[in-house]
Parts: sequence; structure tokens; C-alpha cells
Amino acid sequence: MVKDLAAIARVRLRQEGSATLETGELVNEAVERLMRLDRMRWRNRAHVIAMAARIMRRLLVDRARRRLAGKRDHRRVTLVTGLAGETPRTIDVLALEEALDALDDERARLVEMRFFGNMTIEEVAEAMDISPATVKRRWAATRAWLQEALVEPPRS
Repeated sequence: MVKDLAAIARVRLRQEGSATLETGELVNEAVERLMRLDRMRWRNRAHVIAMAARIMRRLLVDRARRRLAGKRDHRRVTLVTGLAGETPRTIDVLALEEALDALDDERARLVEMRFFGNMTIEEVAEAMDISPATVKRRWAATRAWLQEALVEPPRS
């Protein structure tokens, strides 16, 4: 399980281009927060990975907000999607967070598991207790909506 979390964290940090946060730090913080969830009833591996994805999302978003607030250069924190079968795309973490806030909880969880947890359709289906076909349909619709929501307006 820790190897899975380390692999996810390594990909996310490499894609973010972080020189100040190490994979181990992100994994340790995620595991520490998972352990604080003592009342959580873990259903399966996919459920744990989904929760770890949510925690890593929160950690990276909080970090981006701190960097934005504390730096004069206001460097954006970005996430490069690396989902299987899709063209990698750089996404501003804070813009993604804003878009996720506009989605219903189920679709936000879907994006969270795919982008932050790098989970497969089958893993998401298991974690959400729905069929892979349903996940594929919802993912296609949600991904199309996100592409529209995350398009940056042309700069004049």
C-alpha cells in the first residue's frame, strides 16, 4: 500500500515540478492523516487509495494556496495529468480546485480519484461501488466539462 502511495506521490510531485516537497514527505503526511481517520471503516484497497487521493489533493491545494499567498512572484502550482490513453495536460491546481467546487460531490470524487489518485476506471468503480461502464460514461462527460471549465481565456 505504501508503495502505491509513494508511486502516486512521485508522479504528482514530478508533474508539479516541486523542488521543495519530497515524495516521502507527501506520503508521510498522507499516511499520517489516514491514520487519524480512526473511525473510518475501510472497505477495500480502492477505498484506501481513493481517500489517499483526496488527502494528497488537499495537501497540494493547501500548498499551492500558501505559495500564492506567501510569494511575491505568485508562481502557479500545476498538475500534469498522466492518465493512461490520454494526452498529458498541464492544469493549474487552484483552477482545478475551483472547477471541482462547481461539480457535484460524486463527479468531484471521480476527478479526484483519476487525477490525484491516478486510479483506473476499474479501481474507481470499486471505490464508488458502481459499474465500470457507469464510471466510463461519467468520466467522459465530466472530462469534457472540465476541459471547458479549465480553458484559459486568451491574454490581450
